[in-house]
Parts: sequence; structure tokens; C-alpha cells
Amino acid sequence: AIYVTGDFDKLSTIIQTPLLHARRLEDKLNTYNIFVRYLTASGQLKEAISKSINVLAQLGEILPEHVDNNVYAEEVEHVKQSLVNLSEDDLLNLPLMTDERKL
Repeated sequence: AIYVTGDFDKLSTIIQTPLLHARRLEDKLNTYNIFVRYLTASGQLKEAISKSINVLAQLGEILPEHVDNNVYAEEVEHVKQSLVNLSEDDLLNLPLMTDERKL
């Protein structure tokens, strides 16, 4: 409710408690989600991106913090090459994600 009303100062204070006291990453994920939304809504985009990259790294998904046109072009080419021999049916029949932390 605090997020919806825009009381970002109060939300920033309240959100720290579960992040400090949770023992497992899984217990923090929902709070991180709210925190990143708060950062975005309050105009702190660089901090939101940095926090998101940090959480993804904890989940085993490593992303570069700085992406230039060369890195972007390489990734697009990699994806294109990965998909070149796959049909729409192949894509639709890929297994669903099962890692609850990443869903």
C-alpha cells in the first residue's frame, strides 16, 4: 500500500528490515522486486538497474553492468544463431522453466 501511495521515504525505511533479516535469497526476492520498483518510480534508474543486476547474479545469471553497441550486437547475433534452425513448433515445445526462484 505504501508503494501505491507514493510514500517512498517510508517504503525505503520499511523495506530494509526483510532484506537485513532474511536468511535465504529466496526469502528476499519479493522484497527486492518491490525495492527495484520503488527505485524506478522514484527516478533512481541507475540504482534500480544495479540492484537488478546484483540480484540476477545471486541467481546465477551474470549480466555485464555496462553494455555498449558492440556487446549488444554480439548478443543479438548469438541469439539469432541459436534460433536459426528452430521452427516455431520447436520453440513452443521447449521445456518450461522450473526454477521457482527465477520465475
